[in-house]
Amino acid sequence: FFMHAGFSMLEAGSIRMKNTVNIMFKNVMTICIGAISYFLFGYAFAYGAGNEGKASEAFIGTGNYAMAGIGNDAKDFWFFQFAFCATAATIVSGALAGRVQLGGYFIIATVMTVWVYPVISHWVWATGWLSAFIDRDAVLFPEACGMLDYAGSGVVHMTGGIAAIFGAKILGPRTGRFVNGEVQPLPPHNVSLTTLGTLILWFGWYGFNCGSTLAWDGINASKVAVTTTLSPAAAALTGMVLGRLVSGSWDLSNTLNCVLAGLVSITAGCSTIPDGLALVVGAIGAVVYMLSSKLMLLLKIDDPLDAGSVHGTVGIWGCLAVGIFASPAEIDTAYGCADADMGAQFVTQLVGVIAIIAWVGFWSIITFVILSKAGWLRVPAEVEEAGLDISEHGAKAFDLDFTDKEKGGAVAA
Repeated sequence: FFMHAGFSMLEAGSIRMKNTVNIMFKNVMTICIGAISYFLFGYAFAYGAGNEGKASEAFIGTGNYAMAGIGNDAKDFWFFQFAFCATAATIVSGALAGRVQLGGYFIIATVMTVWVYPVISHWVWATGWLSAFIDRDAVLFPEACGMLDYAGSGVVHMTGGIAAIFGAKILGPRTGRFVNGEVQPLPPHNVSLTTLGTLILWFGWYGFNCGSTLAWDGINASKVAVTTTLSPAAAALTGMVLGRLVSGSWDLSNTLNCVLAGLVSITAGCSTIPDGLALVVGAIGAVVYMLSSKLMLLLKIDDPLDAGSVHGTVGIWGCLAVGIFASPAEIDTAYGCADADMGAQFVTQLVGVIAIIAWVGFWSIITFVILSKAGWLRVPAEVEEAGLDISEHGAKAFDLDFTDKEKGGAVAA
């Protein structure tokens, strides 16, 4: 849950100052919308037991709407899964920053938390067709173990990131981002906030990954803490060096995004990839992020947070990395699945990636196109120019227009 503070700081610092109140408002409301949506319907679609043993169970859960039939001894699981669900929706908010209508975004957050994310989490983490938690003879390829996504490179980050890519493309770029086909810089207004947000997220990731053991101690959690440290460290160093070689400067924003890329890269395999190879996974994740960021600009996709690249593209890498680098012995320890054939496991990971892209892409296109046609997606040009803080909230995040009288005659330092 505390990761949302990190997302708020990261997003607030990464955008133009005139939209700071708006982005923080969206982050708070994402939690609130996600909580109610997941309580009423999302949890049922993800983990509901009403269709247990039926053919539909492979696709979706039913029953337990509004937590009916769930005892108090099991409601901690709802809270943990709700936090994951809200995170997937929050990823989308950053990609749309500075030009999306609040009402339209609230609809997007609702669709993500009621329908899009819960179905994917059912596939992979409950009793769906991709799950590693069903009988071995019922998994996609019995030689493998089902899709291994320990803490959500695919389920959470790809889901949010792919929706962010489609959403940013359909919404269109911020005014002035592309002029005569050339990319124009719209730099973050406060790198202090982006740095703080990144560090909060890194700290929160230990709860994200270690917490996915569903216990706060033990051999899995201790291993996960190590890989969750090494991968972002390697990614940051890789991004720092490559950024210096490419731009000639020590680029803080790029390095911070590489930290996040390293975290996303290892999230699927944090319990199954050997410690030393976590360094390799993180380093490759930084390269994947940087290449994807360039590709988005070539495709004229304006993503102020690079959320699509950090979470979507790198999320793909994180899922595939399990099929390349995971150790069968570590898989057995984490999942109780012995003697996994790693060739079949890679194919399973690839099928899972394709399925998530198809599901998220399909519903993202439908949702964003309908909102666009209805006039509920993008703010008018004059509102965007004035800034969403003043236009929609009647407030500023920072009051920099002090007079001597307001300062009591003091001389500004």
